[in-house]
Amino acid sequence: MDPQPKRSSWSPSTDNTKGILVTVLIVVLGGLLFAALANWVTRSVLPGTRLVQALAESRGILTAWDILAIPVLIMFVLGTHEIGHLLGGLSQRMKFVLLIVGPFGWHASAAGIRFQWNTHVAFMGGLAAASPTETGASLRRQLLVLIAGGPVASLLLAILAVPLAAVSDPRFAAYFTWSAAMSFGIFFVTLIPTRAGGFMSDGMQLIDVLRGGSAAIEKSALLQVFAQSMEGVRPRDWSASAIDALSRIESEKSPQQSGGSLYLLARAMDCQHQDNIARYRKRLEEGVDAQPSAFKQTIHIELAICAWLAGDAAALRRHLEAGKGGIVEESRRLLAQAALAKLEGRHEDRERDRLLALKALAKTSDAGQGKLTEDQLAMLQGTS
Repeated sequence: MDPQPKRSSWSPSTDNTKGILVTVLIVVLGGLLFAALANWVTRSVLPGTRLVQALAESRGILTAWDILAIPVLIMFVLGTHEIGHLLGGLSQRMKFVLLIVGPFGWHASAAGIRFQWNTHVAFMGGLAAASPTETGASLRRQLLVLIAGGPVASLLLAILAVPLAAVSDPRFAAYFTWSAAMSFGIFFVTLIPTRAGGFMSDGMQLIDVLRGGSAAIEKSALLQVFAQSMEGVRPRDWSASAIDALSRIESEKSPQQSGGSLYLLARAMDCQHQDNIARYRKRLEEGVDAQPSAFKQTIHIELAICAWLAGDAAALRRHLEAGKGGIVEESRRLLAQAALAKLEGRHEDRERDRLLALKALAKTSDAGQGKLTEDQLAMLQGTS
């Protein structure tokens, strides 16, 4: 949910690490609350039941080796939540765009759904996206069902895991009970309206859409362009109506405007529209400091490329330095490095970084923006 433009190299930032730690803490506390409640129910309300006996027996048979089951259970619980989002969207005739669960990722492309390993620490907690197909009130309904699908799936898993634990052998009774606690924790934390590491929780997204106004249209436009780019549509051919919606986003410091401005800048670059490049460059420069860490590096790299197109080596160097780390498409970073080398007359460095960028480009999942990057890399060929 709440997709930002996809990037591929990650270096933990202080703000994002804090957000992840806070989220993990709330999930653990939610799980402990559920476990304490379940313990009270089984001992005080349901003493002597099969579940109580199985859990008591599990204490004597669980060993250190059972710790190896925890990553599998985490993937199962996280996968249930993210698949819940997708099932909610697909039930409303939305188009599949993206599913990430831990190190596993699937995304839509021109050749169909493709698998790709996820190496983004920021996305290890899971991410799902689907593209709306409706407008007006139907669009709002689609987004609400898509967003609510994750928490609903987590709650259902928490409820169903308890009777499954009751009919399982002691070891699996412990596994199902732990899964129920973890799933309830995720249900609890995702409904809290918060922002962390540049992402909105499901609860915050529901409130955002329910408030009405332009929120649903903005999210729809972002998802539509995101989906088209993943499918290999280059920026200058993105939906005109979606581009128009992105250009109308008014909140100057919102993640929607920053994401929209990045897409609008990519389109301006692909169309070689100098006035619009300057316009969106200025907008991003004015708002970059207000953006969450990890996302602001993406903006700095795009601003570095803008500086290259304007022939401003000093600004390029400044933005390239500020763009270290974060969630950044490696081919875009290498493009900026090669551009700086070109402006400074370091032709060997330019060619080295250009070739490395082409190699990184072959692995990108964003095929649409990859076509823009390929064209810009071609501009760096030659010795002049």
